[in-house]
Amino acid sequence: MKRALLVMTALATVGCVGTNIFAPDGTANDEAGFIYFASNREGNNFELYRMPASGGGMPVRLTVDADHNDYSPMPSRDGKLLAWVREVAKPGEGVTSTEIWVMNADGSNSHALVQNGATNASPSWVAGDSALVYASDVGGDWEIYRVSLAGGSPRNLTNNPYADQSPRVSPDGQRIVFQSNRTLDFEIYTMAVDGTDVRDVSHNPADDRFPTWSADGRQILWTRYADSFNIWRMNADGSAQSVVLSGSFSDTSPAVAPDGSAVVFASDRVAPSSLFVYQLAGGGLRQLTNLAGWNSATDLDPIWVR
Repeated sequence: MKRALLVMTALATVGCVGTNIFAPDGTANDEAGFIYFASNREGNNFELYRMPASGGGMPVRLTVDADHNDYSPMPSRDGKLLAWVREVAKPGEGVTSTEIWVMNADGSNSHALVQNGATNASPSWVAGDSALVYASDVGGDWEIYRVSLAGGSPRNLTNNPYADQSPRVSPDGQRIVFQSNRTLDFEIYTMAVDGTDVRDVSHNPADDRFPTWSADGRQILWTRYADSFNIWRMNADGSAQSVVLSGSFSDTSPAVAPDGSAVVFASDRVAPSSLFVYQLAGGGLRQLTNLAGWNSATDLDPIWVR
C-alpha cells in the first residue's frame, strides 16, 4: 500500500537535479510558531516548506531536489534536526520505495536513516530525539518500528498482521498513537512507547485515521470518514468524542498548535489541497496557503512547532 492509499491523494511523478536545504528564513521570533509542510507548488515536485503560523509571509522552500518527492517533515523536539520521507522512483517503474531521511536544521549531515527498499512513512521523534518511530511495510504488512539515530536494526513495535500506520509519539514521550485496521475498519489505537499496552480508543465503525496529540497530551485529534473526512477529538482514553469540523470537504492530517489553541490541517476546501487553521475554542477558520494571487498547489502533511 503506497502513499496514495495513506493520504488518499494522487501524487505527481518525479523529474530531476540536485538537493539542498536552505537555512531558516530569519523570522524565528514569530510568536505563533511555524508550520512545516510538503507542497508541489514549484516545478510540480514535492518539496518541504515552512511558513509563520500567523500567515505573515509566503512559504519558504527548504529543499530543492528534482530527483525525489519529499513529504512529511518532522522537526525534532529541540528543533535541531529534521526528519522526513523521500520517494525513490525509477524510469518506467514510478515510485519503488520511500525512505526516512534526517538532517541537521541547518541542512548539514543529510542522510538516509531507513533505506530498505520498502515503503516507509510517518516519522515521529521519541523523547530525547535519539530515535524515531515510523510505519513500514518492509515485512509484507504495515508495522510500526523504532530506529536509533546511531544506527542498528529497527525494532518492530507492533508485530501484528494488520496495517499499523501513522504513529505519533505523545508530548511526554510515554505513548504512541496510531491507526490500524485490526477490526477491519481503521480505528485509533494507543500503546506504550515500547509497544506494550495496546488500546483501541476510537471504537467506531467509521474509518478513523491520521491521529495526533493535543499539545498537553490529554486529547487525541484525528480524522473520521463518513461521507467525507471530518476532524474529531477525544480524551486520550477514548472518552468524550466530539466533532471539531464537519462538512462535505475532506479535512485531513490535523496538527495542534504548540499552545494548544488551534489546529492546522490539509483540506480540499480550496482545491487541490490547501492548509487551514481552526481555533479550537470555536470559530475562526483561516486559510493559510493557496491564497488569492498564489499559485494553486497540493499542500500536505502540516506540522506546527514553536
